[in-house]
Amino acid sequence: MPPITKPVAGEVAQGVLKGHTVTYAADGGTTQDAQMKAFFTPFAETSGVKFNQDSPQTLAKIQTQVNSKNYQWDFVSATGDTVARNCGTLFEKLDMTKIDTSQVPKDLLGWTACGVPSIAYAIVQVYNTGTFGANGPKTWADFFDVKKFPGTRAVYSGDGVIDSATVQAASIAAGWDPATPFTADWANKGLDTLEKIKDSIAFYSTGSQAQQMLESGEAKIGAVWNGRALAAEKNGTKLTPTWDHWISIVDQFAIIKGTPNAEVAYYAINYAMGAKQQAKWTELSGYSPVNSKAKPQVDDLTQKYITTTPDRAATSVPVQLDFWKDTEAVKPLQDRWSALVAGA
Repeated sequence: MPPITKPVAGEVAQGVLKGHTVTYAADGGTTQDAQMKAFFTPFAETSGVKFNQDSPQTLAKIQTQVNSKNYQWDFVSATGDTVARNCGTLFEKLDMTKIDTSQVPKDLLGWTACGVPSIAYAIVQVYNTGTFGANGPKTWADFFDVKKFPGTRAVYSGDGVIDSATVQAASIAAGWDPATPFTADWANKGLDTLEKIKDSIAFYSTGSQAQQMLESGEAKIGAVWNGRALAAEKNGTKLTPTWDHWISIVDQFAIIKGTPNAEVAYYAINYAMGAKQQAKWTELSGYSPVNSKAKPQVDDLTQKYITTTPDRAATSVPVQLDFWKDTEAVKPLQDRWSALVAGA
């Protein structure tokens, strides 16, 4: 297998990886299905590689594989703060000469030396339109007001890892101004806000669970990934998204530290960054493309959840990675988070 030189996003030579194998792990469900259809199935067909997939990817499993050097996965899609906190220990520092990111918007790059954007998405507040009509919660303060808006809230558990987006949303409800630095004090106030309504929280650990909570009516309000809210609407659940201070998240493609198939993973990641691949990804998933030349054709319902319109971009609050990548600052918060999720 020749090493990548002069990569062009979305291109791979016919049969160049025949006889090689690579395994990808992500969060499963409709999102990973869309990644396979848009990126990795055509990549395998063209390159000749044997492409395996698994889900859900978890930090604990990655830790075990790196420590034992018994690799079941070669690359993953994971949250930016998780990749940043474990850059160089669980994830490889990327050789950026092997990935063409020339068409990736600059604000999506540079989050961590160990990743490039895999999914640009949102934690957005949605509510059941049939339940609340036009009078549903509009702000994060409303989301945490269980007296004014009673009912179960769907909230991401982080699948064992503190969810930075959820804590930031709760901190906004507690008074944090996103124009100011995010601190441990504000994170603790956010956790206080979550703890106050823990009896009204139903934690989900996967996107599929969040979608099911919305579709079944178990949760009339949710802080969920925009693509999952879209999927629930496609299945007939009428929802209203609220774009006031929605949390902007960028997941990262990252290569597992020490995997012998790193070069194959570079090929796969570079292919996924192509404009054609990213357009199809958006059409299938409802998540925004990470290639500025991608021209997806989407219907009105999908457009309802696209994050990159000018008005929505203006109200976004990015995950404050400078804070969340600090392992020492996050550790005591992680302990509080774990207790909250376990006791809710």
